Amino acid sequence: MKTQDLTTRRALIRHRGSTVACVAIGAATVGLVLLFSVDPILSLLSKSIGGSFGRVLANNQQIVWNSIAAGVATAVISTALALAISLRVAFSSSKLRGVVLALVFASIISPPFVSSLAYVELFGRRGLITHELLGLSISPYGPVGVVVMQSVFFCAINVLLLLSTIRNIDPAVLDAARDVGASPSQVVRRVVLPLTWPSVGACLLLTFIRSLADYGTPIVIGGSFETISTAIYEQVVGYSDLATSAVLGVLLCGIAIIVYAGYAVLIARSRKRVAGTATSAFEMLGDRRSAPMRLRGVLGIVCGIVCFAFIAFMILQYVTIVRASLTAGISWKASFTTANYDHLVEYQATPLARSVGFALLAAAVATVLGFLCAYLQEQGRRGRGPARKAQALLGFAVTMPYMLPGTCLGLGYILAFNAAPLKLTGTGVIIVLVLAFKELAISQQAFSNEIAQLDPHLEEAARDVGATKFASALRIAVPSVRRAAAVSFMNAFTSAMVAYGAVLFLITPSNKTAIFELFDALSSGKYGQAAATSVVIVAITLAVDAVLGFLFLKRRRRAHGDD
Repeated sequence: MKTQDLTTRRALIRHRGSTVACVAIGAATVGLVLLFSVDPILSLLSKSIGGSFGRVLANNQQIVWNSIAAGVATAVISTALALAISLRVAFSSSKLRGVVLALVFASIISPPFVSSLAYVELFGRRGLITHELLGLSISPYGPVGVVVMQSVFFCAINVLLLLSTIRNIDPAVLDAARDVGASPSQVVRRVVLPLTWPSVGACLLLTFIRSLADYGTPIVIGGSFETISTAIYEQVVGYSDLATSAVLGVLLCGIAIIVYAGYAVLIARSRKRVAGTATSAFEMLGDRRSAPMRLRGVLGIVCGIVCFAFIAFMILQYVTIVRASLTAGISWKASFTTANYDHLVEYQATPLARSVGFALLAAAVATVLGFLCAYLQEQGRRGRGPARKAQALLGFAVTMPYMLPGTCLGLGYILAFNAAPLKLTGTGVIIVLVLAFKELAISQQAFSNEIAQLDPHLEEAARDVGATKFASALRIAVPSVRRAAAVSFMNAFTSAMVAYGAVLFLITPSNKTAIFELFDALSSGKYGQAAATSVVIVAITLAVDAVLGFLFLKRRRRAHGDD
């Protein structure tokens, strides 16, 4: 009897300890989200009160219109290109799909200045095409260059979104249309496009806000063409006017929140219209379904021209970057040299290693916190009343940093953590934190998709046989989200390696990263050094992602083989 009482007492203590641990971990997770997601935004709003909205907007009216005009033009051009490419790829062989997805993935993991660097090399005053081949001496700078480069750079993510939507349309719907005599062009116009319009609208909104938030392209290609993002930087660095920069930041944040709200609505409508859910790039690469039809006629020709022009331009862009990294000068007659890589090894090895270190830490933080936030939200969804409201508020708090332009989030971090009791500015910690919390929403969503598919009765069964709440979560939830962990880590690492706007105001000489070395070289006209840095950043990012992707695909193949 005494032995049973002792066993019962130990079990009760263990369960109470597990409950306390779960509560402590949950409270710590919520506290971190409030501190590093909500507080910077509140600090930005608070600082903006010190500035006059009317005066700031009146003084920067032209800049606001510049940003809106460039954003609209970029959104329309980029989405139109992505739609044509997606239609051509969706109804073609898997080989073409593999080529396009490979180039799209390369674009996503490339630093934001790669397209601008290639643009200057090819079409600048001494460009390989404009000057060397055509004998022209034209300036590549200005609003046209900004729109062109943004359209090309933002096209990649739009292709992924639209291609995912088209590939998830029920093939039976397309077969039914063809059975009643519709031609491939008619099927696209009357079936595919109506089902795709919500995603097209989502691409327009997403590209618009990405254009407004972009700092790198206007500062490199824009010349005298200023945007809101460049104006924020000028006010902070040039005039130390945090109040004015905060007002511009709040304006940009307000536009971003409204646009993302519309984006979320359109994405939800798109998922309701098509069969299945969004398809990842890895799944599309592994998709071996035969295309239900081939595009013919004018539509097929137009989509084919756009698609192959995109492929040619992307290949030309990366060939140009690699060539620039291995030559001395821009001319076709420029001699081969390894000086750019020698300079990188001698002077930029530390910033490059620092970039990798920051990215790995940020990816780890985002992955762990993403899992904890997703788990807390799922527990909240299963609860009632206050628990449901709390999980919705937690989800909103997690999403806010992702919705905000990087320059605004970075400015908020300066305002929030530039004084006691938590002074983090000038340290590597603040860089890791802003990089992690910027991508926390993606990590949380990846885990939520996996955790939502778990049977809640599994944890209940584990507790019935004596497992504590903490142990049941570790033994059931954690092993089931390995794929989500890989997606989360890859996304956070890739984003951190090429992040610029979010850490623009947080970088100091003591924690300078490779992306800023790249920008300095590009701004100084040292295109070879900038190209070498770009190549190395892409190579490192690709290597890490390839290892994780290989492990995930290998595990997935084994799982299918076991089945």
